[in-house]
Amino acid sequence: MKDLSIVIVTYNSKDFLRTCLHSVIQQTTGISYEIIVVDNASTDQTRELMASEFPDIAFFRNEHNVGFAAANNQAVKETTSRYVLLLNPDTEILDGAIQKTIRFMEEHPKSGICSCKLMYQDGRFQANSYSFPTVWNMFSEATFMYRLFPKTKLFGSYHLTYLDYAKDNQVDWLIGAFYLIRREVIDTVGLLDEQYFMYTEDLDYCYLAKKAGFEVWYTPCAEIYHFYGGMSGINLRSVVWTHRSQILFYQKHFSYFKKLMLVLMKYFGLTLRVIRYLTIGIVSLDKLLLKKAWYSIFSMMRMLTSRWKYINGVKGRAEQWEI
Repeated sequence: MKDLSIVIVTYNSKDFLRTCLHSVIQQTTGISYEIIVVDNASTDQTRELMASEFPDIAFFRNEHNVGFAAANNQAVKETTSRYVLLLNPDTEILDGAIQKTIRFMEEHPKSGICSCKLMYQDGRFQANSYSFPTVWNMFSEATFMYRLFPKTKLFGSYHLTYLDYAKDNQVDWLIGAFYLIRREVIDTVGLLDEQYFMYTEDLDYCYLAKKAGFEVWYTPCAEIYHFYGGMSGINLRSVVWTHRSQILFYQKHFSYFKKLMLVLMKYFGLTLRVIRYLTIGIVSLDKLLLKKAWYSIFSMMRMLTSRWKYINGVKGRAEQWEI
């Protein structure tokens, strides 16, 4: 049995993927591991890159984009290792980060999922830990109260803006850019929920893992770069799918009243963002803010006109990436 299987799902992220794979190979020592790359029908010569530069790495190419969760599941089904690392292609491993994070989990036997310190390429810190959504913390998020009072647990509970990221912290959930999973979690919880085509599958998986008794940890003992490019670059599709997937999570896990209130907070937050982005964007002639305003408007339009519904017991029902 290998120590680790590293699963990388890519979609038109060839240049990021090259950097990621080289960093994994250069920085990961002292453990037995395999790398599995799943390409979701890229059109940017990803297949040629893998054949020419990484011929020894397991590579699977889908004929169409099956979604992030489903593509990860394809690879995870082929693994038997003690740990599985779901790694975004727009990352770069630094200073043995992978084996350091595994060592941390070995020292915390109740840990089921773990992530390390994420940074932008310029070295700025990138938050990756959150609390599970509640009506109150979604209200605080919708109204930007977490930005006005970031150091208070009252308003900063969702984004954990008061957290000391210089220390190890047990949290509710972690974003999936660097997502280390213990085999026992997979055996107990199963695979990612494929009804999330893109985004929120990481929140959902942590939610299920914690319900099963596993701990979720953030540790600063290891560091990586996360460029927020490739699949995760900000665009209309990513914004729409972020909101869509969050609604699916509410439908899956919460009762009618709480689900209704959370959806209302979603509409409220999007409305405030449209006002904010338009006002500042027009005054400052900031094209990016004007784009964000349009993305928020379009997201609300899709929420009002599309029947986004989670269906219990149904696997892989998410619509295609096109919107």
